[in-house]
Amino acid sequence: MEDRLRLLYVIDSLKIGGAEMLLLGMARRYLSEGHEIRIAYFSEGGLHKDFEALGIPLTRLSQRGLKDPRALTRLVNLIRTYRPDVIHTHLFKSDLVGQIGAALTRVPARISTLHNTSQWRKNPLFSGIMRGVMLPCDRIIAVTQYVRDYAHQWSHYPLSRMIVIENGVDTIRFDPDHTTPLDRQAVWGLAPDSPVIGVIGRLHPAKGHDILLRAAVEIVREVPTAQLIIIGDGELRAALESLSIELSLQDHVVFTGFMRDMPGVMAALDVVVFSSRWEGLPVTLLEAMSMGRPVVATSVGGIPDVLTHETNGLLVLPDNPAALAQEVLRILRDVTLAGRLGKSAQETICERYSADVMVQRIMKLYREILEAKKQPCQRKKSAS
Repeated sequence: MEDRLRLLYVIDSLKIGGAEMLLLGMARRYLSEGHEIRIAYFSEGGLHKDFEALGIPLTRLSQRGLKDPRALTRLVNLIRTYRPDVIHTHLFKSDLVGQIGAALTRVPARISTLHNTSQWRKNPLFSGIMRGVMLPCDRIIAVTQYVRDYAHQWSHYPLSRMIVIENGVDTIRFDPDHTTPLDRQAVWGLAPDSPVIGVIGRLHPAKGHDILLRAAVEIVREVPTAQLIIIGDGELRAALESLSIELSLQDHVVFTGFMRDMPGVMAALDVVVFSSRWEGLPVTLLEAMSMGRPVVATSVGGIPDVLTHETNGLLVLPDNPAALAQEVLRILRDVTLAGRLGKSAQETICERYSADVMVQRIMKLYREILEAKKQPCQRKKSAS
């Protein structure tokens, strides 16, 4: 076995979200390969027990986010005690504190992953600050080509230090042939023959849940038995619940909060919708495709890198409830189309977006950086 590495991951939260679920999968895989892992984070969340169950030591940097100057001190102390070979940061707060801490303590390999096309990058002040913070970072991973180009355009990160490594899916876990669908009637109170439309993600302006609710008005008008399941939680829940009542959809919408059995949930959905205004590469999109679900999504961020309209899904422009409704209705009305899109989606994931490929590429990147750092030291020793 290759040399064991000490890996330190810094992430904004342990909530159930795309970046957090990816990190959980990476941690599980690298632990099985014999590596040592620690995680530093800011906000508590539903994945805390999952990481603890793996035996991973967790360090909370702050309860007040970036308002607490001791967050950097805590991270520096952790690094000096743990002495990681690699520090890998995820999301804004963790990039800011993590990369500064890594530079101050001279961690050998410093990596960041960009998961989305955050709108703050268009602010010259914020982008300028982050560009300076990220200068000592060895490599910046972008989850799609679009995310890479976006960060280069607005934050001016050098392309020479950016690499695209797409998100990956556990195709064994997300396999429709070995998944028992959730009981829609028992869990959600739905009639067995109701067409079920699902949206999965945090309730945040980026995800465009309000657009989907407005599209649902037309969908329900055409298919009165249709039901919309909104899976996830977040800051907009109360506002979205109020909007569903305002649109007279309260009998057609179920807000579930976070759910853990995502393969079972997805297997119970007839259509999965992504109504995002902006995106990186949603992990739940890849999971839905791996489950063979027909998908309707907005053509934003990295989504068109994965979905080809009429081939393995249906694409619409963002902020267009009428177009979104019509594409969902196409799938509800055409069983053959739904089956063809779902099958092609599953094939796409198996061929291009396997979790095995993702974790192998990331580990290869760690070792390449560490090896490159060793070379100058070896040359100095030889010269002396």
